[in-house]
Amino acid sequence: MPQSKVIKGVRHYIYDTREEFKEKYPVTPLVKDWRKGQEGDWVLSDDGRIVQLLKVSKNLHHPKDSKNYSSNNGYVRTIVGTFISSAKTYMDTDFAKHPNRYTFSQKIKNTNKRVKQRTKCTNKEKIFATSVAVGKDAVSAYMKAFTEKNRNTARKKAVILLKQERVMSEIEKTSKEVAKELGIDHAYILGSLKQLADTSEDQNIALQSIKELGKAIGTLGNQVKKVETGVVGLFQGFSPDEIEGAQRKILPETTQED
Repeated sequence: MPQSKVIKGVRHYIYDTREEFKEKYPVTPLVKDWRKGQEGDWVLSDDGRIVQLLKVSKNLHHPKDSKNYSSNNGYVRTIVGTFISSAKTYMDTDFAKHPNRYTFSQKIKNTNKRVKQRTKCTNKEKIFATSVAVGKDAVSAYMKAFTEKNRNTARKKAVILLKQERVMSEIEKTSKEVAKELGIDHAYILGSLKQLADTSEDQNIALQSIKELGKAIGTLGNQVKKVETGVVGLFQGFSPDEIEGAQRKILPETTQED
């Protein structure tokens, strides 16, 4: 039975021999040099197995600009991993050596873990935080910052970002900067609430204003969780329970990098 793996609902196979491959694809050509293959082609790997090229790109840019990245013809991706299109690259089909198929490194197990481990925001996270701080809903903010087209994926990843302290700090920082430019500070907020409590003819509005004042200065016994207050209260599309209950799960076959 050929080795296989499911990616986005589709099962892809690795064939051990040409006979096994031809039995399934009798008229499909086999590209012997995988570096010359096109997207969708079946190629012969350097360890002698047959695998399909699921992604082929002729462009590979890397901030380090090292020789390993500059002297290449792009990269290819299979169900096993991603390989630089270079004469020095050895394409294997060993899943154990490629814990993350979206990276060239054989050491990075899951790029999503770095979302939790990072202490400073990436450029894309800063764009996300700024968008949220100025009033954009978190899902749309994520789609814009990370160029994510799938709204469901964006929703899952946005709620994970909202659980990260560095992202929340960036949102709060930006919110304060925007508020300052608009002349809004604690004195303004408390003064406005006090005026509503003192002068509103609607008793419900007056009572609610008093409650908000109590929360703001900490005189009420029932303390509100931080996740339900402050700038998080501006997040559209998420309930407090959804944000609080968000787990940093590995999202299959996706990345959230700068």
